[in-house]
Amino acid sequence: MIRRLRPIIDIAVLVFLASLPVAASAQDTCKTPLVRVSVVKDADAVRLRIAGNYRISDLVSKKPLLEGKYLGDSFLKPSGAGFDIGGSAIDSPAVEIEPLGGARAYINERVFRGEIKIYNISGKVMVINTVDLEEYLYGVIRNEVSTWWPMEALKAQAIAARTYALNQINESKGKDYDVYADVNSQVYGGIFSEKWRTNRAVEQTRGQVLTYKGAVFPAFFHATCGGSTFDAANLWNIDLPPLKGVKCNWCRKSPHYYWERWMPVNEAEQRLDEAGYPVGDILGFDVIRRDHSGRISELRVKGTKGDSVLLAKDFRRIMGSDTVRSTNFKVTVIGEYVAFEGLGWGHGVGLCQWGAYYMSRAGKKADEILYFYYPGSKIMDNYGEKNAK
Repeated sequence: MIRRLRPIIDIAVLVFLASLPVAASAQDTCKTPLVRVSVVKDADAVRLRIAGNYRISDLVSKKPLLEGKYLGDSFLKPSGAGFDIGGSAIDSPAVEIEPLGGARAYINERVFRGEIKIYNISGKVMVINTVDLEEYLYGVIRNEVSTWWPMEALKAQAIAARTYALNQINESKGKDYDVYADVNSQVYGGIFSEKWRTNRAVEQTRGQVLTYKGAVFPAFFHATCGGSTFDAANLWNIDLPPLKGVKCNWCRKSPHYYWERWMPVNEAEQRLDEAGYPVGDILGFDVIRRDHSGRISELRVKGTKGDSVLLAKDFRRIMGSDTVRSTNFKVTVIGEYVAFEGLGWGHGVGLCQWGAYYMSRAGKKADEILYFYYPGSKIMDNYGEKNAK
């Protein structure tokens, strides 16, 4: 009986081992960078709960200020030069929360790996999560793409996200944090955002980043380009070959390829007025200039109080990025509404995520996807330190 069971046991062991995350290769021996994530900024208070033993210490002196076995749901808010935590006074403007022995600290019902540091900045709360870059990516990828996407698309997203984060780390030295936890950087949700397939994509690409002439660059990405990616120089002060626009026929089946939205005219007028463009009653719109990809660069808003000329990126921000999903759009006044219709979703620079999805469905590998959307770039191991691929 034992001999008959042995092959079954061996198969079970192999299946179990295959399910484990891939370990870092022997060449990935450099130290993993740390990233500082602003998970809360300019808040009046945060909800704090600690399940298990904990210590709250002064960030500078490391002196323990509050210890216990369990902290029930409490509000942490600035008080004088320190904090009030559920009625307990903390006489320090900067503290570190230390869950002990496997305990978990919940910040606004989210749990994070790494260190949690909390600051009283002029009567507002700022929470910084300092975490291993790879563990940070665990909490990012699931929020940027779907876990059911082909693995090559997930790997391409992991490399792009790692590159973007590392560039931010390099560019933010001397600042309080490297990245935001929202769409202003990359959407980071901590442990509750981690999924097995996206974690595996991170592990299979551990340490891999995109470089241009040996240096990492801000590897931007977006949901759907709508037929052509956008030159970063049109949005930011960045002029690099990997961030030039490329023609893309891969995202045509994306659910975000074509969109239309309607907004009441009076709401559009109010938004413009509050942003410093008091045009009065909107009479219409004129496109002044489009770029080679079809995106609007500048447009004129005609009104009863005069006309205003805006950059399309500013107009999109004022109207709302969920309303005007890209700058490749048409806009008209129809009765009491402003009608928008356009192509793509997002700023359009770099990786087109739905394009990557369909490229991977067609059998393209992660490196092929990345080299298509970031022309002239190279993938390097060990966070770009050596071994160009």
